[in-house]
Amino acid sequence: MTIRQFLITSLFTSIASVDAFVTPSQISSQVVLNSAASSRAILRYPTPKKAKGDEEAEAAEEAAPEAELPSEEESDILNSPAFLKRKKEVLESDLAALEKEVDEANAVYLKGKEEWGPKFDLLNKESQVVQDRMAKQTQLGMETATLDVAGKMLGVIDTYERAFGAMKPSNDEEVEITEAYQKTYDMIMDAFATLNVTKVETVGAEFDYELHQAVMQLPSDEFDEGIVCQELAPGWRCGEKLIRPAMVVVTV
Repeated sequence: MTIRQFLITSLFTSIASVDAFVTPSQISSQVVLNSAASSRAILRYPTPKKAKGDEEAEAAEEAAPEAELPSEEESDILNSPAFLKRKKEVLESDLAALEKEVDEANAVYLKGKEEWGPKFDLLNKESQVVQDRMAKQTQLGMETATLDVAGKMLGVIDTYERAFGAMKPSNDEEVEITEAYQKTYDMIMDAFATLNVTKVETVGAEFDYELHQAVMQLPSDEFDEGIVCQELAPGWRCGEKLIRPAMVVVTV
């Protein structure tokens, strides 16, 4: 039963129910006319149209091919021993071809390694030698620069030390000035320590002609012969390199 038929049937059923409970004298001609007009309007009401998108979707569903499962005959062919045997042969053939390509590539690699391997090794050795040489030259340049700067600063250090030996502050102002100079001297010593610049050991050490410069010789009851007993001017060194020998007095 369609929607139109259902509505018409419901309408006439309702009219029949009203007729059963209402007497003919209570029914006016206008009500009958209105009912008839309503019935004609319902009969003339058009069927609702479907949206364009819905029509296209239904057309696509009808036109879409249904998924077909492989037939029993085709399934038997794919699982047959002859087909599987042939598939195995094809795979083995492809694997053999790949192994052949790998072997050829390895042969080319070994041939190139045999020809160019020693040359590359020689280049690597030469490169390492150049790097070591550059590192040594850089280190030597830094040491040379340090020796040059430290040597030029030794005159300033000697002046500070002579001043400290000669100055005897007598009031607070002179003490304050001496402390200020001492702080500057300590800053220079800290910079020297950072550059690995140190004093040469003198008093109590055995005389070393590579580190000491003997100015005079004196007898001494405190030190044995050949021992430095007095320092006249400090010597300085940077690591294992001597900047300036120490001027000393040696016992005899």
